[in-house]
Amino acid sequence: MMNLEKEAEPARARILQVAAELFAAGGYKATSVRTICEAAKVNVAMVNYYFLSKEELYLAAFDYARELAPGSAADVAAASAQAQLPPVEQLRLAIEALVSDMLRSGPASLFSRLVARELLEPTAAIRTLAVRDVRPQHALFTALIRGVVGQSMPADVVQKCVLSLIGQAVFHTRSRVVHELVAPEITYDEAGIASIARHIAQFTLAALDGMHRQYAPTQVSA
Repeated sequence: MMNLEKEAEPARARILQVAAELFAAGGYKATSVRTICEAAKVNVAMVNYYFLSKEELYLAAFDYARELAPGSAADVAAASAQAQLPPVEQLRLAIEALVSDMLRSGPASLFSRLVARELLEPTAAIRTLAVRDVRPQHALFTALIRGVVGQSMPADVVQKCVLSLIGQAVFHTRSRVVHELVAPEITYDEAGIASIARHIAQFTLAALDGMHRQYAPTQVSA
């Protein structure tokens, strides 16, 4: 019995690894359980045994990918806050971490790519994932942006700023094919990704600076 359990663990790990990669690349609907099992070299029945359903496998893939994501935006934000960096620098570093995570390939970026795919193509699991995975990130950037713009900016405007920021990252993540056709000078190698991350941070901070001025309390001269 113990031997069977030891043999089963690598199979479960292979299923999770393959499922996370395929879900991130092709999305939930386009990725069949049979395709996952063929790539993982396991029987289809093993998915039902370990995960009960495709949706449960999908949720487990997010858990698996989250564990492989070192240096996330949240980690970077926590480190910069501990270092007592100015709010603008905290936001800048978090944006660059978020964008880099979404655009890079490999295991470390799996979680960000899964989140980006889910935001573009919501599944039946969206409510669970929104609470577990999307809401914490959204709250993080809400707090970071509020730290930059202060309290005078209305809450709904701050939320639109958060969505605009994340939208830029998601667009770059999912539109590479289009970019290669219309803007071939934009590259997605390591240097290109770093350049995109810096641009989105710079663009966002410039926009926030302008909006902060718009909503700042009017100074009354004596």
